[in-house]
Amino acid sequence: MPPDTPHVDLLRQVATGLAGRVQEILASCDLTLDQWRVLRTLDEGPLSMSDLSTRTRIPAPTATRVVDRLVERSLVYRNVDAADRRRVLVHAAERGRALCRSLAPRIADAERDGLAALSAREAATLRRLLERLATG
Repeated sequence: MPPDTPHVDLLRQVATGLAGRVQEILASCDLTLDQWRVLRTLDEGPLSMSDLSTRTRIPAPTATRVVDRLVERSLVYRNVDAADRRRVLVHAAERGRALCRSLAPRIADAERDGLAALSAREAATLRRLLERLATG
């Protein structure tokens, strides 16, 4: 790789490689990466559609389509927020939680394999740096 390769290109190459590894695992369950991100996020607790979109950084129209597909598969469900009847909350169904639990270790392994060129310390440093950039 040339030393003057733009950071955006390097980040994209790494992200594409890691996403490809994860997508291979998800394909066996007929899930997309966005569907996985939504399911994993909802495993932490119910969210409104706007909060889900913000947390996953998936545009609202796309998030709605993703949730629709997950609802069709009975992996998530929607219901009216008891505290604010104008809001709809999206929840992970037990079936979705079980799928999330079964996939999470395999995905973690795939991500670890994708970062195998780094030592554990380097991988931890990379994570801290990416987290800082992601929140900046």
